[in-house]
Amino acid sequence: MIENIDVLLSVAEISVAFAGFAGIITAVAGRSDGGWDPGNLTRFRLMITSSLAATIMSLMPYIFLLNSDQINWNWSVGILGVFLFFLSALWIRSFVIGRKNLNNYVSFGVGLMAVSATLVQFAALFGFIVADLGIYFLGVFCLFILSCIAFFRLVTEAILRPASAD
Repeated sequence: MIENIDVLLSVAEISVAFAGFAGIITAVAGRSDGGWDPGNLTRFRLMITSSLAATIMSLMPYIFLLNSDQINWNWSVGILGVFLFFLSALWIRSFVIGRKNLNNYVSFGVGLMAVSATLVQFAALFGFIVADLGIYFLGVFCLFILSCIAFFRLVTEAILRPASAD
């Protein structure tokens, strides 16, 4: 199964590109008065945290390959599950705080995806399903999809509709 782990490197590379685009969006869509709309700021934070989290979690199984030729998927899934738990709680808290400036349907969908991915990781950790690359990739792919959603929403709200941010 080690030969299939290269897909995690691809996700890491794309996630880093999204984080880089976030910097470009910040420069292009920055306001002259120095302030951002609270909704766009929440979208930007979601994009940065999910992109960097996808990058870090994509590279994390390689730590096990430093000292052995085997990846301990139980540890990997457990670490990802705990990480997703705290990240999901942080995101849901920010969605509740910024609910007046966000599309609640998108916020609910993003929160549901994050919680679902967290529950799958914990189900694998506790032995309800087999902890392997597929389950781990599901959690990392969820982070990647959340980064894509945040990127799309940030572009459409900050750049394509700047009048709505005033």
